[in-house]
Amino acid sequence: MAASFNFFTWIREGVKQSVLMGVSDAVQHLGSPREGDDVQQRLTAFLQDQGGGASAPRLTDGSTRRKLGRTLQDIHASNEKAA
Repeated sequence: MAASFNFFTWIREGVKQSVLMGVSDAVQHLGSPREGDDVQQRLTAFLQDQGGGASAPRLTDGSTRRKLGRTLQDIHASNEKAA
């Protein structure tokens, strides 16, 4: 008897396993929380160390944003001119 192959189930299981492995790696790196230990402070320190001290890159050059497409006001104005 041939088993049916479900592509989406295969992807879902792969993602699930990857997430669990990532959590496991994080717990191994950070260790188990101890009584009175501030996990949030340790996590923040870890994330700051990973950043390398560089500031986040700017996504824009500071100029004004350019509109992609027409706004509703533009559409209404063009309809009024055509009528």
